[in-house]
Amino acid sequence: MINRLNPREKVVVLGGAAVLLLILIWFALINPYLETMTGLDRRIAIQQRGLAKALQMKERIGALRQQLATVGTKQRGSRPLFSQVESLTEQTGVREQLLSMRPQPATTQGEFRQQLVEIRLEKMSLGQLVKLLHAVEYRSGGIQVKSLRVKPRFEDPSSLDVNMILMSLEKP
Repeated sequence: MINRLNPREKVVVLGGAAVLLLILIWFALINPYLETMTGLDRRIAIQQRGLAKALQMKERIGALRQQLATVGTKQRGSRPLFSQVESLTEQTGVREQLLSMRPQPATTQGEFRQQLVEIRLEKMSLGQLVKLLHAVEYRSGGIQVKSLRVKPRFEDPSSLDVNMILMSLEKP
C-alpha cells in the first residue's frame, strides 16, 4: 500500500507515523516515568523532614531524661514534700494565709514516684501569690505546680483565695 503513494505522500505518512510513535512513547513511557520520579522526590523530601523531626525529638527526649536523672539525684536526700511546702510558706510569709494543707496519695509513674500536696490559702494579695509561685519555681528543688485555682474574694476583690496542688517526682 505504501508503494502506491508518491514520494511526497510517503514523507507525510512516515512523518505522521514518526510523530504518532513519539507521542505514544511520550505518554506510555517518558511521562509516567517523570511523574513517578517527581512523586518519589516529594516522598523523599517528606521523609527527610520526618527524620529531622525525629532526630529533634530524640535530642529533646535525651535532655528530658538527663533532667529527670538530676531530679532523682537531687531529691534522694531531701525532705518529704509536705515539710518542703510548709517551709516554703514560712519563707515567703504566707503561713498566716494557709487554711489547709493535705497530702494526696503518692502514685508511681514509670520509675518515678509522684507526691502531691494540696494547699488552700485565703486572703492573699497578688504580690504574695507571685512571691510563693516564684519560690516554688526557683527555690524548691524539684517542686512543680500541678494545678492552680485563684478566685477573688467577694468582700474584697483585691484579696485572693487560692487552691494549689504541688507535685514532686522522686526515684523510689
